[in-house]
Amino acid sequence: MSAFFRRRLEDTIEHLITILDELDGDPDVEPETVEEQHDIEAEPGTPDRATLAFVLAETTRRYRKTYR
Repeated sequence: MSAFFRRRLEDTIEHLITILDELDGDPDVEPETVEEQHDIEAEPGTPDRATLAFVLAETTRRYRKTYR
C-alpha cells in the first residue's frame, strides 16, 4: 500500500467518524458489547451475583462455541 493511499484512507475514516459524531451528537458513543450489557453496577451491600438470564445466555454461548 502506498503512503498516499494510506493517508487518503486515514483521512476518509476520520471524515466518516466526524460525520457519525455530528449525527448522534456524542463524540464518545460506543455500542455496548454483549459482555457489557450484563455489567450492571450493583448497589452497595447487595450480593455480587449474575442474573439467571446472563447465566443461561453465557452457558448457551459457550456450548455453541464448544460444539460447532
